[in-house]
This record gives sequence, C-alpha cells and structure tokens, in this order.
Amino acid sequence: METVLRVGFVYLFILVLLRIMGKRELSQLAPMELVMLILIPELVAQALVREDFSMTNAVVAVTTLTSLVFITSALAHKFKRFGEIVEGKPSLLVDQGKPVSETMDRERIPAEEIAAEMRKAGIERLEDVKWAVLETGGRISFIKREPSEDRPPPDEGQVE
Repeated sequence: METVLRVGFVYLFILVLLRIMGKRELSQLAPMELVMLILIPELVAQALVREDFSMTNAVVAVTTLTSLVFITSALAHKFKRFGEIVEGKPSLLVDQGKPVSETMDRERIPAEEIAAEMRKAGIERLEDVKWAVLETGGRISFIKREPSEDRPPPDEGQVE
C-alpha cells in the first residue's frame, strides 16, 4: 500500500509542477504522458538493478501509475473543467491580425516565435492572420483571414 501512495503523490506533484510551467515546455506531450514517461523508468530501475529483489513492487508501482494516468484521462474527458485544469486551454495569441500582448506575456511567447511559425505555415503578414492559437500541446495554429477588398496588397518593395 505504501508503494501505491508514494506513486500517487509523486504523480500528482509532477503533474501540478508541469501545469505551472506552461504549455510550451511540454512540447507535443500531454502532461499525463510526460509524467508517465518520466516515472516508469524510475519505478522499475531498482528492480532491474536488483536493489529491490522483488519485481512485485515494480509491477505494483507501474500498474498504479498507468491506472492513475487512465483515471486522470477518463476524468478529463468526462468533466470539462477537470480537463482544463489538467490539460489547459488553448490561448489566443493573435486576434484579427493584432497580437494579444497579455496572452503572449503570460505564455512567454515572443513575437519572433509567432513570425517564425507564420513563415512555416506560409503566411507572410500578421494582417493575414485571423487568429493564432497556442494549442494545449504547445503548437501554434493559424486561421487565415479571408481576402477582402478593404486591405490592399502589400507594395512590391515593402518590407514587412
């Protein structure tokens, strides 16, 4: 029973710590996946190097961890608010071609990074972005504006 409690405590501690760090640090992994990837090797290491001669302890620990990940995932799916706490919510970085400075500061996203991601997406000007969204997995998604007559095309020699 002590193993179950220890694994549960460490799981919750690391999950909270990663949520505090923010989305960008997680890259493409969900917080639950990252916690599991960090902890499994540690949980089985002692059994593998024979510091703990019982493989049962490692099996109980990994089973507890994977069960916690499954339960957390199921709760996040069933209860929207719980899912937002565990996985976060998308954040609007650009709205109608204008940077949302408050969000960019909170998420620690510099304008240069948005520009680099725009170039990867084939978008030349910030004015062409309807929305730029920092997704819960840490990627930036772009929704382009529809061409309109009230925005003239850029001059040939103009540098953006």
